[in-house]
Amino acid sequence: MKKIFYILLGLSLFSCSTDDDVINETPSEDLQPDKAYVFLMDYPNSMAIYDRYYKLTYENGRLKNIMGKFYPFSSPISYFNPNVLTQFTYSNNKVLVNYFEAPQETVGYKSVSYTLENGRPAKAEHYYNYNNNAYPAELEFTNIYTYSENTIKVYMKSGAWEYFTTYYFDAKNNLTKKEFLERAGNIDHKITTTTYSDFDNAKNAFKKFYLVNDELFEKSLSANNFRGKETVSQYFPTEANGGIVGTPGYSNSHWTYNYDSNGQVLLYFPLQ
Repeated sequence: MKKIFYILLGLSLFSCSTDDDVINETPSEDLQPDKAYVFLMDYPNSMAIYDRYYKLTYENGRLKNIMGKFYPFSSPISYFNPNVLTQFTYSNNKVLVNYFEAPQETVGYKSVSYTLENGRPAKAEHYYNYNNNAYPAELEFTNIYTYSENTIKVYMKSGAWEYFTTYYFDAKNNLTKKEFLERAGNIDHKITTTTYSDFDNAKNAFKKFYLVNDELFEKSLSANNFRGKETVSQYFPTEANGGIVGTPGYSNSHWTYNYDSNGQVLLYFPLQ
């Protein structure tokens, strides 16, 4: 199931600019916070702890480095390592994202190689890289993106399983709904629907982070910032589950943002 979550990685707000426009974007186009709390970024249900924040650096208006990594499922408790680097390398219509780890803790690290078209991801290749090039990098899976006027679709295949994600937008260019369908052997097994609500009127504070991970990808898609998110999952009756449909899964998140004097979202501020 770990791979499933990577299907969402990669999308973001994509302006209708050319590749050159993306490479030469100016810092004034989007907000560029230099620090951001974990609980406001990609782990909304984590605790608001003052020393759990990312340090962010930019180059030519583009995100270059993120220092810090949160480990939510580590035993016995979650923890934050402020010294782990995520690095972004840009070359024409390519972006390489390396998710480095502390070498003594793992045998390797993940990376994603994006191919952009008109400033938007067209393909994302997900690799596992071994430390010191002990073994060749392994291609784990590939995401393919397609775009229409009010939707973005992502397709990924892994073995017998296929995964389809569709994002829907309203007339204000805000994300309204996401559908994630899991299919195997041409049989639909599960669908997960997420709805987004309670948008503010501020600039989207997450536009620079569209290639970081799943959570930040969907946050970056809208013109403004959603503060409510509700997810419901439902299994389809199949021969594999005996035609029995279990209880739908449910989760929700809500953000209470602080805003500066200009009405823009603050991703870092003194915690009481």
